[in-house]
Amino acid sequence: MEKNIKKSRKSVQNYTFNSDEGEVQIDLNNFTAVCSVTNNPKKFYHSYLANLIVTKYDNNFSTFLNTYVSREGKASTSGEKKVEVLEERISKLYQKIRELKTSCNQLQTESQSV
Repeated sequence: MEKNIKKSRKSVQNYTFNSDEGEVQIDLNNFTAVCSVTNNPKKFYHSYLANLIVTKYDNNFSTFLNTYVSREGKASTSGEKKVEVLEERISKLYQKIRELKTSCNQLQTESQSV
């Protein structure tokens, strides 16, 4: 008597996306995305990844491959943005101080002349 042992099979989840070469069909179940900033690999659940490509990357797989940025990659650039925002805010406040000083000087000269 011979026992038949079932071999485990990984599920295949094929999705069709647009790309630079035309339509492509890709198995997202075993797909690993690579962040374009940190170059770290990232795995996703296939349906989440498919929805991400359709909504955020306009159903274009090539765009996803070239421009995907992970949360870790966004965190590295968010510090630079915060610095830029703060510098802009400081310059606006300095401008406001200058305007207030000139108006104060004008009021002082007017009060002295009266």
